[in-house]
Amino acid sequence: MKFMHRIRKTILFASIMAALTLLCACAANTVVPLRYQPSTPQGTASCSAPITLSPFVDKRADTITIGSLGEGKRFYPENDVSEWVSWAMFEELKARGCDVKYREKTDTAPVKGYVVSGSFDTVNVETGTALMAKARLRLRVKVEKDGVFIVEQIYTGERENLGLTYVDAAQKVLSSTLQYLLQDAATDVVKATK
Repeated sequence: MKFMHRIRKTILFASIMAALTLLCACAANTVVPLRYQPSTPQGTASCSAPITLSPFVDKRADTITIGSLGEGKRFYPENDVSEWVSWAMFEELKARGCDVKYREKTDTAPVKGYVVSGSFDTVNVETGTALMAKARLRLRVKVEKDGVFIVEQIYTGERENLGLTYVDAAQKVLSSTLQYLLQDAATDVVKATK
């Protein structure tokens, strides 16, 4: 009797491990690492005043996935999309010589000086043929000084890129599209703080 119980436990354990392995293998094929490399601006004006950056707000209808792989499969972000966009803007401002501070908490205390905030309602990547991926991003960037509105602008972009896998293509095209938008957005922020 004990022998049969052990066999059942072993079979149950093996079944669970096989299911977990299959689940992990499927997830690995749909999870996109969100990375960012700041642009290297040439001849752009640098900041003349300190800037506080507030985290960007995710206003997408679906905040769990970031696109479609086809055949009913969805892409999922490896890390938080809001943090990815916010820290990318931070890096772009740093690349322009800005003295920028990241404000983690959005408490009610007013911030003195220049404050950059924003939101995004589109972060989407779709696969095409031959390991091609296409990304669409749309974000809004706002600049205030001592609580007074200065400027707000919307940045929209689409790009395509190839990769070694669909996940690699998605990662590359999302990063390059965000860089394409933020290099303009950061330059505009610097101009607004002059």
